[in-house]
Amino acid sequence: MTTARGAAALAAARSHEPAIVDFLRGMIAIPAESGRERARCELVAATYRALGFDEVFFDELGTVVARVGSGPFTILFDGHVDCVGVGDPAAWPHDPFRGRFEDGLVWGRGAVDELPAIAAMAYGARILADRGVPPGVTLYLTASVMEEDCDGACLLHLIERRGVRPDVVVLGEPTDLAVFAATAAASRRRSPPAACRPTAPTPSAA
Repeated sequence: MTTARGAAALAAARSHEPAIVDFLRGMIAIPAESGRERARCELVAATYRALGFDEVFFDELGTVVARVGSGPFTILFDGHVDCVGVGDPAAWPHDPFRGRFEDGLVWGRGAVDELPAIAAMAYGARILADRGVPPGVTLYLTASVMEEDCDGACLLHLIERRGVRPDVVVLGEPTDLAVFAATAAASRRRSPPAACRPTAPTPSAA
């Protein structure tokens, strides 16, 4: 049963759906294999700034970081901005960098793993800010680089070098809308806190 507050949040999310899809398609249109993510990261940073977050910056490795709120309890939402290569583009049923939108589905490299998470987290954070961030909470968004080649290294850098020490980490890996606790090894590698893996709605091509 959806509460009135939950229904209002869903309505807010639906109102942003065209912008979320446009953001996702814009990211897909920019090739960004590990180590070559700069142009896609610039788009993410520009979108974070347009959404009016309290702070937006690049860390030393190139990860895009945004902050909403300033409370002592810290939540980190992470999605990786890099993707693996496309192989032979001719083998794809659609241009892997077009971000084709058809019948409610988005097609392209990164349309599952894991650009939808970055788009959904960004607008989710905007909805949270509009509704009021709880005074005791800080929310960080990270669009991490080099995940495909160096999984966890960029979050470890953020924790150890930037002093962002989250109490909870949410990873945007695709899980077909299920929620999983990360393995103990992943939790230790990525951060000290609890971690889980939810997902954004799953489009139709990896």
